[in-house]
Amino acid sequence: MQVNLLHTADWHLGKDLYNYGRQREFEDFFSKLKISLRENDIDILIVSGDVFDTASPGNFVAGTYYGLINDLHNEFPDLEIIITGGNHDLPSYLNAPKEILKSFKVRVVGCVPRLEDGSIDFDSMVLEVLDNGGELKAVVCAVPFLRRGDFSGDMTVGKIYSQVVERALIRAQGKDVPIIATGHLTTSNAVYSTSSGGQTGGLDSIDSDEFPQGISYLALGHIHKPQPVDGKKYIRYSGSPIPFSFAEKDYKHSLTVVEFSGKEISEIRLESLPPLIPLLTVPETPQNLAGVKKALLDLPDDKEMYLEVNLLYEFVNPDNKAVLIEILKDKKAKFCTFKNNYQNGENSQNQIRTFSAEEFKNADPLKIMKEIFLSKQKTEMPDKYAEMLAQIIEEIN
Repeated sequence: MQVNLLHTADWHLGKDLYNYGRQREFEDFFSKLKISLRENDIDILIVSGDVFDTASPGNFVAGTYYGLINDLHNEFPDLEIIITGGNHDLPSYLNAPKEILKSFKVRVVGCVPRLEDGSIDFDSMVLEVLDNGGELKAVVCAVPFLRRGDFSGDMTVGKIYSQVVERALIRAQGKDVPIIATGHLTTSNAVYSTSSGGQTGGLDSIDSDEFPQGISYLALGHIHKPQPVDGKKYIRYSGSPIPFSFAEKDYKHSLTVVEFSGKEISEIRLESLPPLIPLLTVPETPQNLAGVKKALLDLPDDKEMYLEVNLLYEFVNPDNKAVLIEILKDKKAKFCTFKNNYQNGENSQNQIRTFSAEEFKNADPLKIMKEIFLSKQKTEMPDKYAEMLAQIIEEIN
């Protein structure tokens, strides 16, 4: 039996970019999503967490979400939709309509379910996908974002997945069907940024070898850059559908289409999601105010874009923003922020490094403070300050 899966994650519905609403870009993504579902004859759609950007997304954003579900069910009545919670999602909000959504063939697991005694209900994370004749065609281990309370006793990420997968294999009853798992977490060696080359780390990182045997495909969310994990094609981050910061502007955003023949993957394809409105750094290399003005004037008047302005200056001038916005007033380009480059001496400069939210979460706080001190004071942080900060960080942790 052939089963076709479409894997996506990290929608962050409702998220703005420097106060610019992005509804048109989300609608453009929804249109491309529907095209992919139609052209690839998809059986299962998985959204691996962070459906919303905030715990209380508001009525308009909620309406967008439910409108999409309604559209998908009307156009693809046989489509199985499985949605798991991410760290941005409020579990109670995501779970609230789950019983109603079942009539739309949508199953939601907003958080790790519990039994009456408070223990983890592993069986409720195992979802069977049946064809129209009632025959089993896939088993999904719908594991949401794992929160601190899920690790009571000696429980670990690997042990949680082992328990769920063990039950999924029993449900499969030895049939030649794929075991598909979801996750919203950080894996070691996953790459965040093409520009920095930085890699993940931190207490919540796990090694890909900790996942149990028996998983045909592991559909991950949480990291916005699309990528396989440790070269294993069956463990993959789908990435976000649009760039949510300038640190993500060079990511090759995409949807992941996975075709199974029985329990084995026969093909994985990436469906490109070119941004409706690109994010650009202008100019590419730091320039003084005169150089920046020229670069902005040279931009086409009729092309929409979000701009990170690469300005080199010796001191902060609050008038710079107003000057540049005036230059852009008759253009469709939208000023967002400065990529600040502080000149220090005639031939050297200290640049304030920008972080995406995911990079910031796993960065070394002491290193960040040292970079800020250097950018502000134009000198290295004295050892006595670094030692004090290191002690404070250790006490907090």
